[in-house]
Amino acid sequence: MASKLSDDEQKMLAFHWIQEMKTPNFLEVIKDEMKWEESFSKSQDVLEMLADEALRDIEQGRAEEIGWDKL
Repeated sequence: MASKLSDDEQKMLAFHWIQEMKTPNFLEVIKDEMKWEESFSKSQDVLEMLADEALRDIEQGRAEEIGWDKL
């Protein structure tokens, strides 16, 4: 089974096995880690798009600097 995983997934599996081999729900921990990794990788495109939009707003004068007290 582990041989079908990518190199990064195999490293994650080995890390968790070493750290948590006494944990009865070890496979659930691995599945959860993989799910989080996938979620974060998908969100990077959205974050990049929002950052680009913010930079355009700044360049076009549609944004103003405010302090924490005005948030």
